[in-house]
Amino acid sequence: MTSYFRESRNVELSLLYFLQTSLNQDWTGVTVIKTFNDAYAKDINIPIVCVRLSQTTTSRREIGDDEYWQKYLIIIDVFSRSDGQRLDLTDYLKDKIKAGWIHYDHSHASGNNTVLERTANGRDYIVEFITDSKVDVVGGSDEKDKFRQMISIQVRKSS
Repeated sequence: MTSYFRESRNVELSLLYFLQTSLNQDWTGVTVIKTFNDAYAKDINIPIVCVRLSQTTTSRREIGDDEYWQKYLIIIDVFSRSDGQRLDLTDYLKDKIKAGWIHYDHSHASGNNTVLERTANGRDYIVEFITDSKVDVVGGSDEKDKFRQMISIQVRKSS
């Protein structure tokens, strides 16, 4: 399989796939999405977990070397029905991702650009938990924002 998806996209999709699979096994009725705007779609009900790549940081592996490390800032937004569910779902997610997950190279199935194929290619690890905080949206906000949490993590791919 030749992947035309680059590492950034594969890191995001690998975490998305890992969380979809885990939540489908351990929780009922949690929707996992990739686009923040999709969380506000009328046909998607809470609880919702949104996974999105926000920023990439590039740094040299060693001085004088032309090899670089890529670190990815990933934001996980949790939209819940209650404060209790917000806390439980947040703790569950942090517990699941703390040891890392399989990194997959993704590509579209031959002749079908709606189906993704995956080939394992190393692991993705958390370098740092950056943020884990309740999001308070004031005034006239959408009902989905009432019990929201934001987790941000810095991730690196390892072979």
